[in-house]
Amino acid sequence: MPDTYSSIELFAGGGGMALGNRRAGFEHLALVEWNVNAAKILRHNAKLHPHLWNEDRVHEQDVRTWLSETEIEARTVDLVAGGPPCQPFSLAGVHAGDMDHRNMFPAAFDAVRKFQPKLVLFENVPGLTRPSFAPYFQYIKDQLAKPTVEPKADEIWLAHHDRIRKARPRKLLYRVHELLIEAADYGLPQTRRRVILVGIRSDIPDAVRWTPPKPSHSRDALLYDQWVSGDYWTEHGIPMPERPDGVEQRVRALKDSGRPDFQRWQTIRDCLKGLPEPINRMPSEAVSNHEGIPGARVYAKHSGSPFDWPAKTIKAGVHGVSGGEAMIRFDDGSLRYFTVRESARMQGFDDTYEFPVARSRSMGAIGNAVAVPVAEMLTRSLRALLDAMP
Repeated sequence: MPDTYSSIELFAGGGGMALGNRRAGFEHLALVEWNVNAAKILRHNAKLHPHLWNEDRVHEQDVRTWLSETEIEARTVDLVAGGPPCQPFSLAGVHAGDMDHRNMFPAAFDAVRKFQPKLVLFENVPGLTRPSFAPYFQYIKDQLAKPTVEPKADEIWLAHHDRIRKARPRKLLYRVHELLIEAADYGLPQTRRRVILVGIRSDIPDAVRWTPPKPSHSRDALLYDQWVSGDYWTEHGIPMPERPDGVEQRVRALKDSGRPDFQRWQTIRDCLKGLPEPINRMPSEAVSNHEGIPGARVYAKHSGSPFDWPAKTIKAGVHGVSGGEAMIRFDDGSLRYFTVRESARMQGFDDTYEFPVARSRSMGAIGNAVAVPVAEMLTRSLRALLDAMP
């Protein structure tokens, strides 16, 4: 089997999916990202870490433009991966869905048709599975299953979907898998629910079956370690605090049933271990992108993330940094904003991976990213299919 396989990263953003796929042994033929700040992050880290990807393979372009110009040939690509922009389907967006110009699923399927990869991996927000979007989500899955049934000019998506359902193409078919995952269940120190779409080209033998990764961490294991055994507090060298309201019934049940056979959910305290306390308006000399930001405050529906629990979902924000989800709430009620480095850690970026743009742009790239360890976990499981092929 080869040491590496080839991949193309669409909508590469700040590099979360790309980093995970690189760790899993995929070498990027191209990373395509239209946003100038995100592309700058990708190029900057290519210079810092040449083993990640070639700077010349970062294309600061609209995916549609790049697809019309690239000379990469069909069937030379093992994996097409990316997170098509999710704002049309996000609770934080305007819910326009198919009618939103930011919907990049059509471009993603153009790439599948063009490159005919063995594997496809797309990530999106769970809003895509809301009942109001269910018919369109089924359309997305059916397009991936039969990508050669192309839309006609000015054809509405309902008519295209009807043609897809009736079509019986004999080439370029994909077996489609849908997953709804909670990233905290896989070790991310953040509650982050995401929809994963996997396409496996039909000529990969049926005998080579894909098994989705199983959760490795659990909420109950964290509750047990905090409020039954107290091992969590011992590990951090601090006395057990007063138990918060709302967990009494579950803790009593865990005392009776015993500790779950999982690793515990990771918390903000776990994630930030070893980082120096940030100083407002002063960059850290020990680690990049670690400057304190003053002014953290509670406002409606935004009260921060408890220090001894996974962070709320790190978001890009519609109009700059998303404040409430980018803030720690300590036991004494005090608050402070996450630094860029802290937010990057919560998305699984190494401390050596730098963000050489303004804080708001860095936080946007981090919030939009596919969490690095989630991408790695998924891609390793898919790589096993290629490794098993004769």
